[in-house]
Amino acid sequence: MSKLDFINYDGVVSTSRPYRSTLREERARETRLRIRKSAQLLFTVRGFPETTIAQIAEEAGVSPQTVYAVFGSKGGIVGEMLEDLEESAGLDMWVARVMAEEDPHRQLRVFVSWIRTLFEKGAPIMRAALAARNDPDVAALAERGDQKRRSGSSRLTQMWSDNGALRESLQPSDAAERLWLLTSIEQYLLATDGLGWSPDHYEQWLGDLLDVELLEPYAR
Repeated sequence: MSKLDFINYDGVVSTSRPYRSTLREERARETRLRIRKSAQLLFTVRGFPETTIAQIAEEAGVSPQTVYAVFGSKGGIVGEMLEDLEESAGLDMWVARVMAEEDPHRQLRVFVSWIRTLFEKGAPIMRAALAARNDPDVAALAERGDQKRRSGSSRLTQMWSDNGALRESLQPSDAAERLWLLTSIEQYLLATDGLGWSPDHYEQWLGDLLDVELLEPYAR
């Protein structure tokens, strides 16, 4: 923005325009957040397919036209939630914890704790994303998330191979595929929604399984 934008035609400096702009931006952020919170509540209680834009608008105290103007669709709301999920679950902190751990078995357990934390925190959003997988924007974000998990799995298994911790019969690429497959959101939801497992039970089972499946046992 140039200096001319802040000057009236009589040459007097004006502060009203940036003030109004800041106020509008703040109100827009508040509206966006209110819509997202309302949508997440309704997706959790009713499910994604059964929730309508009109219901989200009523819960958020805005018009349906506002929801469409801000997000475009229910899929657009879910897409933005997915984009923010890793950050809100503390991704950077968990990556630092994984990389700081020197023992491969304990490193694996920290990684499994991250997966559990991400899925437990994001389960309502991820259920909605699975229900909205036909939405192109949601599908693209889900694919990017899967690719990131594949990449992380590959880095871990290559590191374990380099330091001799990976099971002797496994190639790093095979181990990465197993790690990626077993840490999917579908597996988490089958365990917690389908079997009624607690997140603690899921984490313990997954950690035990991956330890046996991927790593050489501790030396006796």
